[in-house]
Amino acid sequence: MTTKDASHCIGATRTALPIPRLLDGHIYDLSELIDIAETSSPEGRIAWTNAKRALEKVGVDQALYLPLLTFAAQGGDTRLIFPFPMPLAPRGYVTVEEPLAQAQLELQYSLLDFSRKSRLEGSKALEIASTLQLSRVHQAVAYNTAIQFYRVQQAAGQLDAAMTTLQTAETVQQSTESQFDHGLATLPDVQNAQAGAAEARYNLTTAKAEVEKSKLALTEAIGIEPTVSIEIASQSTAVPAEPFEHSVEELIHIAWRSRPDLLAKAQEVRSAREAYTTAHASYMPSVSLKAAGGQTAIWATADFGQLGPADIPTWSVSANLRWDVFNGARRHEINSALAEQQAAAEQQRASQDAVTRQVWDAYVDYRTALEQERSAQSFLTSAQTSYDSSLDAFNYGVRSLVDVVQAERQLAQARLAVVDALAHRQQSEVGIIYATGSLLQTARPTRVNP
Repeated sequence: MTTKDASHCIGATRTALPIPRLLDGHIYDLSELIDIAETSSPEGRIAWTNAKRALEKVGVDQALYLPLLTFAAQGGDTRLIFPFPMPLAPRGYVTVEEPLAQAQLELQYSLLDFSRKSRLEGSKALEIASTLQLSRVHQAVAYNTAIQFYRVQQAAGQLDAAMTTLQTAETVQQSTESQFDHGLATLPDVQNAQAGAAEARYNLTTAKAEVEKSKLALTEAIGIEPTVSIEIASQSTAVPAEPFEHSVEELIHIAWRSRPDLLAKAQEVRSAREAYTTAHASYMPSVSLKAAGGQTAIWATADFGQLGPADIPTWSVSANLRWDVFNGARRHEINSALAEQQAAAEQQRASQDAVTRQVWDAYVDYRTALEQERSAQSFLTSAQTSYDSSLDAFNYGVRSLVDVVQAERQLAQARLAVVDALAHRQQSEVGIIYATGSLLQTARPTRVNP
């Protein structure tokens, strides 16, 4: 979508859209939640109205090239006193009453104005900037929604891992009690196994609470009433993603070219440059045309003599030249506009530096997440093998319960590590797309090479 298309969309769409409501029993995926967030997010609605205001400001400045046509009508009655020589007026004055009715069309047209072009160009730059800012706000809303979505998946995955760990702990407890019944285990062994099962139940309760908290945070992120009844798709168990093809330097250049907020800064610099031109042009001469025409009716009466009524067309035409030859504030206004232009350029440079740091942070975070995911899968495989071997050896009486409990705890840690690593990779993947400004523009992230 081009900026022109976005402007037409902004101008045609109502801003007071209803807040969506969640459907009971529906399992939402990430794209559906992003759609809801874009509609209901307060930040998105504020950015939309700002873009709408900038669009209307362009229309106001475009009207400077058009004539102003006004219909004016007035009616009234006036009593006046005029001095008059006594030989002609006994009291030395004459009073006159003038009932008046007038209706006319007035035309004003600026023939020459050196500042209106720069003003219009500056407004167009701000319109483009506000549209780009709106796009970035939607990207931020989508990013926050994705992060909270993956956190809910992470919490749900941790809950599943806690349930599996509880089953494992209960299996160990049952095996230990069976060994104790056959005289192959001691009472402390049974008590240790029971303590392990109790710890697993406690962790399960904590995991359930984390799921509810993460759901509340998700509903807040998408801009609807907090609820824990929302249902989302489960965490994907896909294999770890392949590395991206782009280097970090290429990603930085992609961000410089595609980040809407960075492109908006360039438009703000352009607007400040046009404001500087406007400050100069405002001291150039301006020429305007004024014309008026209509019908005037008057019924004047005097206390001495006789006045006749009139009801005739009246008109006036004038051309006006205005040129401020001297204005003590001129130098200060121009210097102020120049300072604004320099400040906008510095803000643009600071934004570029910030974008570079964000891309680097996202790149390092993503590369770390990939390594953690691979390591977590290896950790889970090793922990599962160790646990199975320890439990079999304990059942045959060649290993102690301490070895089984230690292997069980390692297995529980490995399960949580796999869930956390997958969530970290998904969040960092979205983070690097958000940092480069490609979120909501690509169906799938572009691969980068660590």
